[in-house]
Amino acid sequence: MSSVTDREGVARLTRVVRPTDGAGLMPPPRPTTAKRDQPGSGSTLLPQTGVARLTPRARAAESAVREFRTVMGRFATGVTVVTTVEKDVVHGMTANGFLSVSLRPPLVLVSLGRCRMNEMLPRSGRYGVSVLAHDQQHFAAHFAAQKPSPTEPTFAWQEGLPLLDGALAHLGCRVVDVHRAGDHVLWIGEVEYIDHRDDEPLLFYTGRFGTMRDIADRIDK
Repeated sequence: MSSVTDREGVARLTRVVRPTDGAGLMPPPRPTTAKRDQPGSGSTLLPQTGVARLTPRARAAESAVREFRTVMGRFATGVTVVTTVEKDVVHGMTANGFLSVSLRPPLVLVSLGRCRMNEMLPRSGRYGVSVLAHDQQHFAAHFAAQKPSPTEPTFAWQEGLPLLDGALAHLGCRVVDVHRAGDHVLWIGEVEYIDHRDDEPLLFYTGRFGTMRDIADRIDK
């Protein structure tokens, strides 16, 4: 077992500007034309004192990222296609970073990395979530830009939102809050429309799509 919080690296000291009377907690910006550390320059920098900042070694940091991804891959999730529309053009993407946030009011959250959807949602202000069934793996790959689907996706429209036909569940959401978290953006939506049917879900486990039987067979091997 490895620790993600190990702070290996080089401690670098940052210089601190001597505070002036009436100054706040933050030091004033340094003049861009000043020649630092030169005699007669009038520098008010103290000797090497300040806050020690640890910079992890690149190899240790990448190893921690890989281990974190491997561990989180053991958390089996459902698979969704998130959709929005702008100027009559439908855009969809596969996402498993989806969860329920609140019952009163009904809120859900979609976590998105660097993608076009992040650029569109501020303008559209609404998104749909389609929870995929076990026989919709080709759509999961299609909207993840992995492999074009042999079947053209079709949509059911509800209150101006496109929702993927054949999905297990549909949610229509209005964006009510946005939070940046590390390298992702969390889009919180208030649910305005819901629908569902019963069937076997499509799952995502250890970096692969599959049914419950597929996952059980891989574990048995």
